[in-house]
Amino acid sequence: MDANRLQARSWLPGVELFHADFSGQPFGRHSHDAFAIGAILHGVGGYQCRGARHALPAGTLSLMNPEEPHTGHAESPRLVYRMLYVEEARLPQLLGRKRLPRGFSELNPRDDGAVAAALARLVDEFARDDALALESELLQLLELVFTRHGGLRETAAPPRDGGVTARLRDYLEAHYRESIGLEDLAGLLQRHPRHLIEAFRRAYGVPPHTYLLQRRVAEAKRRLLAGEALADLALELGFYDQAHFSATFKRFTGVTPGHYRRGGA
Repeated sequence: MDANRLQARSWLPGVELFHADFSGQPFGRHSHDAFAIGAILHGVGGYQCRGARHALPAGTLSLMNPEEPHTGHAESPRLVYRMLYVEEARLPQLLGRKRLPRGFSELNPRDDGAVAAALARLVDEFARDDALALESELLQLLELVFTRHGGLRETAAPPRDGGVTARLRDYLEAHYRESIGLEDLAGLLQRHPRHLIEAFRRAYGVPPHTYLLQRRVAEAKRRLLAGEALADLALELGFYDQAHFSATFKRFTGVTPGHYRRGGA
């Protein structure tokens, strides 16, 4: 039984995430108007491209340039993979680079797990209504893939900009309950999203979305000890749902919200 999903967000144009889980479904010869960045998770995928037949076992990446004709099929009883599509016209804005990547020369390089893990984090953020985390994970994934496989040069960390990073921190402190977008922050502070993330991490040791989650968890701890109901805290503090709240709280504290309240009582 097929369980394919194609996800997109209206506020993130030109970006789609495809989760494929199927058996027996072939894809005829076609192309995409976007860069395709995928990781094979289970089984063996296959396609015809650049005049050759390719087999992609689990642990392999699938990297394709825009308008590159190819077919697609499963070479195993079941095939599971994740594929990110990013329109070429969106790269200048997303990457904030004057010199863009040349494209992928190798179709299916082996992965050390870094790209697959970055795609998994992106899948998690697509399931939540957290623009800052989703945009941040997307940017980090694009930097990783195009630096490793697309000819994008690594850049030196920008000089510390205490004024901008301090204003960003103050904004996050004042608006930590709200849904905040990375591009919105970049517009507010007149910096490219990549520069904001790099400068903020340099100044405070973590990217902005991690700082925001830490701030929410700190407030949750205070309110839990004050006796507030668990059911009310998740949405009030900007979490997607109760499960997201509990998982994030445990990630930063090592215990669930319920255990924390019982231990502190």
